[in-house]
Amino acid sequence: MRYSKQVRFNVMAEMGRRELRQLDVAEILEISQNNISKRLHGAVDWKLGELLKLAKAWDIPLATLLDGAEEDPFAPNGDAKAVKAS
Repeated sequence: MRYSKQVRFNVMAEMGRRELRQLDVAEILEISQNNISKRLHGAVDWKLGELLKLAKAWDIPLATLLDGAEEDPFAPNGDAKAVKAS
């Protein structure tokens, strides 16, 4: 699975578990809701620093947000896989 697609899926899954809106994530990262939307829809890739900040705020390992993305970062897009809850 393509790296950026899996990371997006993992972030959205964690947002769903926590019942967070894009605005909630924007406040954590101190960026606009529009920028969060661009990341969640794949127009802009997540920066490592943003993922680190989310992992810290959500008290989860960074690996949770990267799970499934390390297999082949240059593979063509495929179906996203579910992430196990910590």
